[in-house]
Amino acid sequence: MTQETASIIQHCPTTRRDGEPCTARPGPSGYCIGHDASAEDARRKGGLGKSRAIRAGKLLPARLRPIAVMLEEALGEVHRGDLDPRVATAMASLAEALVKVITSGEMEERLRALEAR
Repeated sequence: MTQETASIIQHCPTTRRDGEPCTARPGPSGYCIGHDASAEDARRKGGLGKSRAIRAGKLLPARLRPIAVMLEEALGEVHRGDLDPRVATAMASLAEALVKVITSGEMEERLRALEAR
């Protein structure tokens, strides 16, 4: 639909879920924001980044993200029976120790920066 056609149409040309014509004003695409395919794609992509797991992953330091991914994969492998639970337990223990070392190193670095001020 062209820009000229969109300006002539007073309402979005699609129908609502209840079968009635959509009464919303069309945008530049000729469709309202609710029926515009590009807007739907943007809403879907926006929703994908809102899960708690995604947000928590973004808060992790970059060095710890691969470890979190590896542990998540191991969890799935244990669930499917592809990985011995004892191996997964050992992986989790080692990951916990690694996180403690990295965290204490970061805290030490912050403390030094504060003392330098």
